[in-house]
Amino acid sequence: MQVANILLNGVKYESELTGPSEPSGQPLSMRYLCFTICNMPKALRHLCVNHFLGWLSFEGMLLFYTDFMGEVVFQGDPKAPHTSEAYQRYNSGVTVGCWGMCIYAFSAAFYSALLEKLEERLSVRTLYFIAYLAFGLGTGLATLSRNLYVVLSLCITYGILFSTLCTLPYSLLCDYYQSKQSWPGSLCTWGLEDVSCWAWVPGPRAAGGLVRLTHISGQFAGSSADGTRRGMGVDISLLSCQYFLAQILVSLVLGPLTSAVGSANGVMYFSSLVSFLGCLYSSLFVVYEIPPSDAATAEEHRPLLLNV
Repeated sequence: MQVANILLNGVKYESELTGPSEPSGQPLSMRYLCFTICNMPKALRHLCVNHFLGWLSFEGMLLFYTDFMGEVVFQGDPKAPHTSEAYQRYNSGVTVGCWGMCIYAFSAAFYSALLEKLEERLSVRTLYFIAYLAFGLGTGLATLSRNLYVVLSLCITYGILFSTLCTLPYSLLCDYYQSKQSWPGSLCTWGLEDVSCWAWVPGPRAAGGLVRLTHISGQFAGSSADGTRRGMGVDISLLSCQYFLAQILVSLVLGPLTSAVGSANGVMYFSSLVSFLGCLYSSLFVVYEIPPSDAATAEEHRPLLLNV
């Protein structure tokens, strides 16, 4: 429900920026979609990278957690004969690991209910940092402890990160669209690092006209030169696809890593390290508030069209 409200508010704000007088965009082509992906605003690029790191660490833990419980915590062996004690210990570990996943699910639901209240007291940067740090510590300490109750209690940190990944990135994306740097009714083209926009400035005949606005970083709302819009749906899709990209990389990397280490212990170390990397990235690179551009630097008071 919270994510739905976030996205509905963002779409509502985007429709207000569009206005009833703006012409409808052309159908989305594959060429334009690829251009949109390659030339996304810098703020969105950093947010996608951080979102990818979060899902990469989480998916590694999620796919191998029951194996970790069976092989590492319970000292079982899945390759042992089915009648052996080692195989029975492995089965017991997998069963307990399923209960750990239940604890993670309940903690995710509980933290999701609290997250909206926490956003009123703490900044999004702080909540992001806490989630990545808690998950990194949870997966790291799970590899160091063999106490069953300690390992199960650390599953609470997994729910914190999951709830954060499903909520805060989309909240930030809506904040980008509601930034004061969105110029309604402008014609914009997106570059690698900045945006060039042309907006109609009302005024006397000799002074009014089409004035160029240059270097407006983080532009999310507006129309491109060919009549299409950088819509919020495309940016949501770019953000959501990081989940699937993380799954692909987990499938390619963690299998050989597990074989090289000999157990699922390496996967938990991998998840912990990637989570700490995401913790640093969210603190240093993710943009949480796009500052309003200075009017003196945003506008060049030189009309391109004088006699209109």
